[in-house]
Amino acid sequence: MLSRTLPKLLPRRTLQNLPRVEGVALLSTVKTLFPATRHATSRHTHALQGSLHRRALSTPAPHITHSDLPMDRYHALADATMTSLLERLEDLLDEMTNEGFEVDYHSGVLTLNLGSNGIYVINKQPPNKQIWLSSPVSGPKRYDYVPSTDDWRYSRDGEGMATLLEEELSRALGRAVMLRLERVSGAVE
Repeated sequence: MLSRTLPKLLPRRTLQNLPRVEGVALLSTVKTLFPATRHATSRHTHALQGSLHRRALSTPAPHITHSDLPMDRYHALADATMTSLLERLEDLLDEMTNEGFEVDYHSGVLTLNLGSNGIYVINKQPPNKQIWLSSPVSGPKRYDYVPSTDDWRYSRDGEGMATLLEEELSRALGRAVMLRLERVSGAVE
């Protein structure tokens, strides 16, 4: 009954709009559930495989880490980092003559608008004890505080948040940018 009813309710292009899961299993499941798609052309199969390939190249699933950092210590370190970053970016933009550039900080969210170079959003994430960065160049990243280096690091590649920002902002602005965000705990104590 179901195999006769659903194909009538769903458009013929259903095959192309299915969730992105393992291609072979999905294709055989679709052909079993929807006999009307048994005659799916190689074009449909190719479109499905292309969608699966694109999905495999998208942003990886979040890397979940557990932090033993006490919540009050997290807030002190994150607030010190955000305040230092805001001050450095304000100084940097004051030196620039481009009126289209702007930095703003409200409720734990720092927004850096670089006009045609894109918008950076950096915010605290207390539930995870992280600082999240959304970059127009490198995409989203989640930074954990690492006591051994006394800075915020991306767990997937070990790169520091300051290093990434300095590199990307230097390229975008055409000049050397030094944010001096190392030794975070020194700003707290």
